[in-house]
Amino acid sequence: MVGMDAEGHYSVAFPRRHWYPACQSSDLGSKPLATELMETPVVLFRDHRGAPHALVDRCPHRNAPLSLGRVDAGSLRCGYHGWCFDGAGTCTDVPGLTTDPASPNRSVPTYATTEADGFVWLWGEPGVEPSGRPFALPQLADRKVGRTVFVCDVESTMHASIENALDVPHTAFLHGGIFRGRKEPREITAIRRELPDGIEVRYVGEPLGFGPLTLSSEQTDKTFDHWDRFFLPGIAQIEYAVDGWVRVSNTILHLPLSPFRTRAWFVLDYSSPLPARMAGAVVRARGPKIMRQDADMLAAQTETIRRFGGERYTSTELDLLGRGIWRLLRQAERAETTFGSGGGADLAPDGQPEPIETTVTIRI
Repeated sequence: MVGMDAEGHYSVAFPRRHWYPACQSSDLGSKPLATELMETPVVLFRDHRGAPHALVDRCPHRNAPLSLGRVDAGSLRCGYHGWCFDGAGTCTDVPGLTTDPASPNRSVPTYATTEADGFVWLWGEPGVEPSGRPFALPQLADRKVGRTVFVCDVESTMHASIENALDVPHTAFLHGGIFRGRKEPREITAIRRELPDGIEVRYVGEPLGFGPLTLSSEQTDKTFDHWDRFFLPGIAQIEYAVDGWVRVSNTILHLPLSPFRTRAWFVLDYSSPLPARMAGAVVRARGPKIMRQDADMLAAQTETIRRFGGERYTSTELDLLGRGIWRLLRQAERAETTFGSGGGADLAPDGQPEPIETTVTIRI
């Protein structure tokens, strides 16, 4: 997944013709907001109608970050010399200039933006008309529904962060005692299938429990309905449900800030017979600790990759999603090149063929 280009720089998969989350809607108010998209500085702002816009965060006059300026009557004014730009990146005002300020060499490249489900999204390729809509967050049809959002910056590739979110085997070790870690693991069935622009694994027969507390078959005949899903370009989704009792959907939106820095928003929607406030307290008590453990391990993984000058993988049939994520990202990237296509050998990063549809038994 990580390679070196001709100049010795790290290169990771980054499909550009997709929507990426830029920020939560509530984070973008009356002031400009700086972010990054794969090492390109981007500034977000709202126009006089409240619509979001995204420009490359560099004034064409003297290279000052536009994010240090201010929003003036729905346009973005540079804080250095006061040049002003509208949502299309056109220069609309140069203080002191008596002629028309609009000129191609005074324009700023822009990214298409839209707003949906409480997030501002930007198209990954500048100056291009987007297609389709961003990934739709789930809507749980239950009156006792709550939503909690965590955000975390991790020192890892987007691919590694997505795989970590959807990787079941590590939870019994890294998160043992918080999430899984039974003294007597139980065998469950994992069914893997392809989805449009994604992959899904369904786990059948997973016992009810949280951390060390697990209900035995003598205590209840219920089990978790559990699905893990990946959707291009950077959506990880984990869904747990117990019929008639609880449903939790954790949709993780990934923004690649740089090859080895990724921002992840964990959007947890939940419904249960408990009031939303009580159910939310349970989610908030466990979520941050799990998130912190994963972030620390991903940072250590990234440091190892850098020290060795690249990745090395050895996989087993338990690695149900990581190799597929790698394949789909690379295929999407190849499809965007001039002479590329979405095809090619379905080889995982360890060089082994990847099964498309499979059923395996795992012990957790």
